[in-house]
Amino acid sequence: MNTIKNIISLDCGNSSYRVVLGKYDGNKITTEVIAQESNGMNKVQDYYYWDLHKIFDFFIKSLKEVLKKVDKIDSIGVCTWGVDFALYDKDRNMLSNPLSYRNTIGEKSLNNLSQDEKDKMFYDTGILCDKINSVFMLSGIKEKMPDIFEKADKLLMIPDILNYMLTGVMINEPSELSTTQLFSSITKDISLEVCNKFGIPKELFNKIGVHGDTIGNLLPSIRDELGIDYDIPVILVPSHDTASAVVAIPSMEDNFAFISSGTWSLIGAELDEPVVAKEVLESNLTNELGAFNKITILKNSAGMFIIQRIKKEYDEITKRDNSWEEINNIADMYKGEVPLININNIRFFNPEHMGNEIHNYLVETNQYNGELNWSVVIKAVQESMACCYAHTIDSLEKVIGKEFKEIFIVGGGSKNNVVNELTAKRTGKIIIACSKESTSLGNIVVQIKHFEKEISLKDMRDIVKKSIDLEEYQVEIEDNSIVDRYSKLV
Repeated sequence: MNTIKNIISLDCGNSSYRVVLGKYDGNKITTEVIAQESNGMNKVQDYYYWDLHKIFDFFIKSLKEVLKKVDKIDSIGVCTWGVDFALYDKDRNMLSNPLSYRNTIGEKSLNNLSQDEKDKMFYDTGILCDKINSVFMLSGIKEKMPDIFEKADKLLMIPDILNYMLTGVMINEPSELSTTQLFSSITKDISLEVCNKFGIPKELFNKIGVHGDTIGNLLPSIRDELGIDYDIPVILVPSHDTASAVVAIPSMEDNFAFISSGTWSLIGAELDEPVVAKEVLESNLTNELGAFNKITILKNSAGMFIIQRIKKEYDEITKRDNSWEEINNIADMYKGEVPLININNIRFFNPEHMGNEIHNYLVETNQYNGELNWSVVIKAVQESMACCYAHTIDSLEKVIGKEFKEIFIVGGGSKNNVVNELTAKRTGKIIIACSKESTSLGNIVVQIKHFEKEISLKDMRDIVKKSIDLEEYQVEIEDNSIVDRYSKLV
């Protein structure tokens, strides 16, 4: 009898997607990255799109590679980034590849709202109004692409699409839905108030799934392509990558803070119920749905996207692939006063040239004079990320009335030693860097519920704790004035 469960995670991020094989022996999980490819938007005329069929083809090829290593695949789970979606007609045909949230198609709809209207949407849903929320993209499609909107019969978020392609079953996963602002974290259901306000039919949405349940089995045509003669269940995991990553925080205590660090940095805490109060609004926090109806109260902040763009631009200038150690060494060359940027300023959302944009910002704010200096630019990003984390954690503690001794960092950014050390220095907290594969680990450990029905969220975290190595950073605060300076830029 095979006592090892071979559990597959498809983890799609903005910058890359990967297939991870998790081997669960009843006590802990060992992981292996089977395949990984770069992800990116494709610009077609005026809009940026995601190529879901390319991702799906990669997944099927990767499953073939998995089957060269194991006798049997026991289950599959899918998690991706949030907010983006595709619309389907009545015959279940995708009407268009999903638009990327980096488009500005929804900004007009958001900008047309008064502050009172934005506040009401928050109080109705627990979700902060943000330009990337799906409701505004959908409203933009309604105006700019009316033919597509009029034909739309169903809406699937990115992981829902991949689950549908695997099983033929249309279902909406709740943590993804909470990134739309068409779903209420208060009622755990589609918000009729928001749907009615924007003229979006509630019928676009499908049955809302339950974490740990089986969506369906792999389609016979895919089984044939893989050359297998048994069913593989596809399990509904917390499909928003943040929600899966938070599952993989190895804390046995209920009171913890986290930073899910990837293309975006999600800075927050886990609660049983949303906090819907004026203080949350003023702190730019939001209540998203996590695993098993938990709430992740968090700030959606710019993350590694900015530094990744800078590295890409610097690589192009130097005509070589510089290592991250070399990038960090360039920052260390700057010895002047710490330069800071508001990393969530709209000008850094998707500029033509990130390095120039940061340089111009520093010049305009009288923090630097002279030609573009990559040492200054990189230093500004590293320090500003840490200051943003410190500023947000301070706001979070005040809003929920809790003080955190530790901050867990999960995701690919957990391996950025420089930002981790700076975060410890600026927060005065113990920084615990977890697995860079936290999203896949969370995905995999939730799938265990298919095999062990009584397993709890705390049990899952205990399994994760046994499965990974942790790295701690602790530095006494040297100069709080740097965080204060950052706070004035926000």
